[in-house]
Amino acid sequence: MATKQHGSQSSQNPQGLQGSQTLQGLRRRAAGVRLLATDLDGTLLDRTHSLSAENKAALSELARKGVVLAAATGRSRTSIPEAVTALEGLKYLITANGAKIYENGTEKILYESYLSAEAVDYIRPFLSDREVLCEVFWDGAPHVEEARYKGAPEYGIPFWFSDYFFSSRLPIRDFEAAVRAHENEIENINFVFANETVKERIRQWLKAREGLYELTTSLAFNFEIGGLGVCKAAAVDFIAKRESVRPEETICFGDNDNDISMIEYAGIGIAAANGVDEALAAADFVTKDCGQSAVAYALKTLGLIAG
Repeated sequence: MATKQHGSQSSQNPQGLQGSQTLQGLRRRAAGVRLLATDLDGTLLDRTHSLSAENKAALSELARKGVVLAAATGRSRTSIPEAVTALEGLKYLITANGAKIYENGTEKILYESYLSAEAVDYIRPFLSDREVLCEVFWDGAPHVEEARYKGAPEYGIPFWFSDYFFSSRLPIRDFEAAVRAHENEIENINFVFANETVKERIRQWLKAREGLYELTTSLAFNFEIGGLGVCKAAAVDFIAKRESVRPEETICFGDNDNDISMIEYAGIGIAAANGVDEALAAADFVTKDCGQSAVAYALKTLGLIAG
């Protein structure tokens, strides 16, 4: 997939336009948008994982205009809040960074791509590594060893993330046996670590065989591993083809490393102001912070909904 080339956001550029973009030019392109895909945490949802009334209303208005809506998240299916799945017009759920795509409302699985047996075997030593909290996704849910679930803060789970972690993860007593039983249907493996030394050790291990899987991240304290070729851009492209939508007729929102592929893929790629530098640089437009109804602000600024 082609990579967009943009300059960094300028302090003289209050609209958050990137490179040679102009607001008028983006508005012209936005008039042809037929598919919207948005990341959840740090983009559509604020730092408390809540959906603002403004973002909810904005997406509902866009859906009523006939634009296809998709949520695109690193979360598993069971971890997506009801406030999101209940959104008017939300047709697709891209989960586990693109490993599984669901039809929202029917729970029909439209696409699935798992880690290979070779990839799982290579990563297997970390299942018993006492310095790492390892999460494994299967059946649309994240699973973790019971002992490390109980001791999650020791493995780098920060206080602000703990409520979400404990409410969404499924503790398993015999974790390694459970992984073996589901090793042919693993959607994603996440590593959580408490310090930079452990992070670098894991990174070096994973980089040594990066041809076996896709490596990305969505938080400063994790790595996320999916099957080869799995990414949000590929998932958005799958939906676009299903809906007979061209890439230039898509608009995608994100904030982190795992969003960059779809920001680059989209006809209009948008990053939340709180995003990592690489996401900001990849975007055509930098919207407000996720705590300021970032999606709604961008849709209004680009003329996709009433301001």
